[in-house]
Amino acid sequence: MSDTTTNPDAPATSTARPGRRLRDLLPALAAAAFAVVAFVLASQIPEGARLTQFSPRWWPELLAVFILLLSVCLAAGVLFRPTVTVEEDVPEEATRQGAWRLTAMLASIVGYGVLWYFIDFRVSTLALFIALTWLGGGRGWKALILFPVAVTAILYLLFGVLLRVPL
Repeated sequence: MSDTTTNPDAPATSTARPGRRLRDLLPALAAAAFAVVAFVLASQIPEGARLTQFSPRWWPELLAVFILLLSVCLAAGVLFRPTVTVEEDVPEEATRQGAWRLTAMLASIVGYGVLWYFIDFRVSTLALFIALTWLGGGRGWKALILFPVAVTAILYLLFGVLLRVPL
């Protein structure tokens, strides 16, 4: 028996289209390209005076290498796993409402950049997370108030207080 639904010991058969593996590799390739560009840009950061053993380019280069390693792991997972298409894995068709939500989210992020220029980080970040949560389907006071306040507070404490990044 070669059907995996009736015989669980049977090997998985490939039911995917030929272009499926390439389509599954695209996120890994895009992440690898992003990591290479980020590493090249980070290596152009001037060293400056060595006050500590870490230079200003240490953290961006480390993140770029980490992203590259994760993209290699993702590509290996795509290449070495069996390609069985399950009905639940097939994405739904794009809808007009989904396209509107995506456009509104991108516009919210651009608006956040503009708003942050004129208004404090905490206020603009809170507004961004409220907008993104609402566009993502969050409803109720926990989703629209508690979650954005908690995320904004964590970001402010991490960057503004602990790391002393001027926000």
